Amino acid sequence: MQKIYIIFMIVLLSLMTKNSYAQQDTLSLSEAIRMTLQTYPTVQQAQEAVKAAQLQTKLTEATYLPSLSGVASYMFLNPISKLTLNEQTIHIQSNHNANLGISLNQLIWDFGKTKSNVEMARMREDVAMLQQSQTMQNLTLQTISTYYMTAYARQSIEIKQRQLMDYERLVQQIEIKKSSGSATNFDYLNTNAEFNAVKTAIIALNTAKEKQYVSLSLLTDSTINDETLLPLHFPRVNEHRTLNELIDFAILHRIEMQLVAKNHSIAIQQMHADERAYNPKLSVAASAGFKNGYEPSLGEMRFNYSAGATLNIPIYESGRRKKEKNLNKVEIEKALTAIDLAKKEITSQVADSYLSLVSAKARIDQLIIQKNVSEQAYQQAVINYNAGAITNLELLTSNTNAINSSLLLLQEEINYQIAYYQLLIDIGEIIY
Repeated sequence: MQKIYIIFMIVLLSLMTKNSYAQQDTLSLSEAIRMTLQTYPTVQQAQEAVKAAQLQTKLTEATYLPSLSGVASYMFLNPISKLTLNEQTIHIQSNHNANLGISLNQLIWDFGKTKSNVEMARMREDVAMLQQSQTMQNLTLQTISTYYMTAYARQSIEIKQRQLMDYERLVQQIEIKKSSGSATNFDYLNTNAEFNAVKTAIIALNTAKEKQYVSLSLLTDSTINDETLLPLHFPRVNEHRTLNELIDFAILHRIEMQLVAKNHSIAIQQMHADERAYNPKLSVAASAGFKNGYEPSLGEMRFNYSAGATLNIPIYESGRRKKEKNLNKVEIEKALTAIDLAKKEITSQVADSYLSLVSAKARIDQLIIQKNVSEQAYQQAVINYNAGAITNLELLTSNTNAINSSLLLLQEEINYQIAYYQLLIDIGEIIY
């Protein structure tokens, strides 16, 4: 009967454990990125900037469209013109003057002025879209970095807690040896100091973890805590391209290069627009409606219409054209300088990311060996310590080496992943 009860309790505890895990939230890296890009305010700001640029393009294109307006007016005149013939007074005007109608204005030809403005508006629309993509890229990398650092803080605490349990057992052993006279007070104090140092380190790691929780929660607009599962994967990527090939690829695909090139095109188009600003403009206007004041019945509202064309030719612009031309040349040179600067910065960034990735991979390979060796050394140290062959200080040193190698390996694995995503961004790959 007792065995059946024990089996029942084991099954019940197993089901409760499964349910508790089922209730835990799991936040994958891809899900964190998706949530950030859907909710973070800077993405929404970039989207609104794109909408504004698109509306500005439509507004500029509307210059080609006709404008139609209604006209309604009333005016009382006194005195009015009169003509007296044979003692008969004839009113040439009416005291009450009313006008009701519509007018139409249409641009026929402005010699390319509106066309240049439309082209610039479309280019600025492209700039807004590129800036939106850049914002999303930067936010994606920030989310990746925060996600990995949050998981690192949590796993570091787990590693340190295992070390704390080892030190706690060692303190208990030292106390027993001290009471029996086989260990000195120095051994006890030294071990206890190391034990408390680990406690202090765990407190610092817990603080760092909570800060990372806040950062990740703000990015994803969700609540991240100890109940949130953060699965980690450390895939290896074999990058076969050389550094020069990556730099060439980056200069062709990097968003920053597209932005500076687009700004250069805008500067050139602005020069064309300023040159055409003083071109003639041909437009037509027409109006139709009802008004009074016509003979022989001045008060009667009668239908009337008018139509005509206007050619506006600028003659003298007080030297503004020459000054604008010089200013346009300066802006174009600035845009060309920005292109050269962007190339240099991109080359430096790609080289830095590439070398960081290569270095991280080499360190990981070495740290794996170091971790295995240090763990084996610690296991042997425990055996030697229990046999009385080494001191507790040597055991503590061996334990510290094993723990530090695990932490270093974990940190380097994360550095590798962040460096990989940073390299993708630096060469212009879309990672969201």
